[in-house]
Amino acid sequence: MKQFFYPISLAFITLMPTTLSASNPSVWEIYFENDSIKIEFAYQDCEYIEQFNSEFVIFKTSNFTNQILTLKWEEQLWYDENCINCETDNNESRKQITIPANSTREGKCNENNSLRIFSKFTLDLDKMPGVNRINALTKFELTNLKIK
Repeated sequence: MKQFFYPISLAFITLMPTTLSASNPSVWEIYFENDSIKIEFAYQDCEYIEQFNSEFVIFKTSNFTNQILTLKWEEQLWYDENCINCETDNNESRKQITIPANSTREGKCNENNSLRIFSKFTLDLDKMPGVNRINALTKFELTNLKIK
């Protein structure tokens, strides 16, 4: 029994920090970077009073120039390995933000704007009446990225 318990405990301790850091908004991954702009993202758990708790991909954009920059892109989103909008051309997938000179803009849980993508509900199914299944974001791409 001890031979079985030790590897399981070691695996749990090793994997636990990785699992917990996935929802830590202070851990940013670089999505795109050049001399004028950097786009980063992080997964963040968002708790609400009047809606189901959710996880979002939150974006942080940094403008390194002395000019106002406008970013435009199209989102392609995969939930449970299926792209839900890859073959559609609609305004909902088109995003745009303006970033003041030498500044940073960051998405927030309570702001429904271009700086966040819904990832999944974080409550158990039995706590969400009317929901049969929890779909999860498995991949996203920001395509046709334009900086002006």
